[in-house]
Amino acid sequence: MKIEAITTIEECRKVLTSEIKTFPDWPEKGVNFKDVQSILFNPELASVTSHYLKELLPKNENNEFEFNKILCFDARGFLFGFDLAQASKAPMILARKPGKLPGKVITQIFKKEYGTDEIQVQERLIVPGDKVLIHDDLLATGGTAGAAAEIILKCGAEIAGFNFIMDLTFLPGRKELQKYVSNSKIKALLEF
Repeated sequence: MKIEAITTIEECRKVLTSEIKTFPDWPEKGVNFKDVQSILFNPELASVTSHYLKELLPKNENNEFEFNKILCFDARGFLFGFDLAQASKAPMILARKPGKLPGKVITQIFKKEYGTDEIQVQERLIVPGDKVLIHDDLLATGGTAGAAAEIILKCGAEIAGFNFIMDLTFLPGRKELQKYVSNSKIKALLEF
């Protein structure tokens, strides 16, 4: 199918499934890494991907967005997170690895598919009353997104939902995130 002929989310999913490359045993043995580079290398495919990710943004019955901020992860979450923030007119919050953000930060340590890690968010950006949507490229074990959810809760804010390009359904990520929101608020463009 030609990319310019894509008119439905199902057609988009079909093309993305055929285009996303898998790198076995990377970054370590036993991990099959799904790489978004093939989407980014094709501007038309990136545009279509962005369009259908926007379709997944949570809205109420009045077609209003159900969040007022978007939290995105370093680095692949930033790629489409910026488009989502622009489309919804919501401020974008960067979740980064330690030592990358100035000022006071909130840190959360978490487990991921192949080890442990930590993320940080600038303290002043999330306040009580905020409804924050969490966006990343991939849902695997739910560690990264769950860490962001914990930061949001520490700030007294609400988790509006989760938005991903891909969900690796054979891993427990979706179940892990259901501690924070209902299954219907965890959206992914693709499932593998």
